[in-house]
Amino acid sequence: MTMTPEDLKRVDSRVKAIEFFTIELDHATNNISLYVNGQLRNKIHTFKGESLFEKILKIVKLEFIKIRNEIKN
Repeated sequence: MTMTPEDLKRVDSRVKAIEFFTIELDHATNNISLYVNGQLRNKIHTFKGESLFEKILKIVKLEFIKIRNEIKN
């Protein structure tokens, strides 16, 4: 994998950079959207928006805890 100058700038420890992702549920349209660093990356339209959102939240939480525990050990 080749790193671009943008990648190097992003991971430069001297630059305080924050990356984030957001899962957004729009109750009015039942759309679930994935944003990475503020940019829309994916969108799902479903009739079960709230239950799918909760499922995604559970997966992220469990994986986050799993990774955190692996780092501690």
